[in-house]
Amino acid sequence: MESTVHDVALVFEGGGMRNSYSAGALTVMLENGLYFDDVYGLSAGATNAIDYVSRDVRRAQASFTATLDGLSFRWWVEPFVDADGFGSILHGGVQVPAGKRLPFDFAAFQNNPAQVTLQAIDRDTGETAFFTREDFPTRQALMTRVRASTSYPIVLPPTWVDGHALYDGGIGVGGGIMVPRAMDDGLRRFFVVCTRPRGFRRPERPNRLYDAFFWRRPRMRAALDTWSRRYNAELDRLERLEAEGRAYVFYAEDQGVENTERDVAKLTENFHRGRRQAQTELGAWRCFLEGSS
Repeated sequence: MESTVHDVALVFEGGGMRNSYSAGALTVMLENGLYFDDVYGLSAGATNAIDYVSRDVRRAQASFTATLDGLSFRWWVEPFVDADGFGSILHGGVQVPAGKRLPFDFAAFQNNPAQVTLQAIDRDTGETAFFTREDFPTRQALMTRVRASTSYPIVLPPTWVDGHALYDGGIGVGGGIMVPRAMDDGLRRFFVVCTRPRGFRRPERPNRLYDAFFWRRPRMRAALDTWSRRYNAELDRLERLEAEGRAYVFYAEDQGVENTERDVAKLTENFHRGRRQAQTELGAWRCFLEGSS
């Protein structure tokens, strides 16, 4: 495998099943030979990141749209508790019956020279945990860290990695968009795949449920209390980077689902919406990636 896009960070935002739209965009990238050297993803965007690096168009679609006959879409409620959890299928849970898992080509992932970075947040310290190639020596190690990055507080239990209780990476540095980490890695240009339309901002108000649930975890509570503000600040930064010609942001302008959507038909249509928008923007993508704005 070889990369075709150098010195530009590919960044996948989280957003639960809204990432079905992003999956449509990433299949267009793969079909057109846009292979980035540096890939970042968190929360549900971590699944898109690893599917992209394995260059598996089929799994990229199935990760968010698969019809799971006889299985329930309990990813958001009981993803790893029992054999019919959707998250177990996505992330290779060992209890899933044979033939029900989504196969992941770990050999292809390992053979891809791209740098891959995922993130989660430590429940006890409030610090962001980053995972890179060295943290993925095995398929199970990779899937455990993807699971950690998607462990949404209250809805899901934390995922334990090396003695640390980890939650959803969107709560960490960047508020859900990994541009700060890409900058720390020395990159100056960014291709960001968002799951919201241009102009979206989150309401900045306290969430008393988080405060109550994490009353004994003040650092986690503080991270949650500032989450929306930090996310909005990152979106503001993306607009400045766009104006400077340093970022291309794929906004989900025709996003058709919310993060907890379970309807397979709606998710499949949303995937195709993402594909259609990506196909219309492909020329603009190439212009940006070739260095013109």
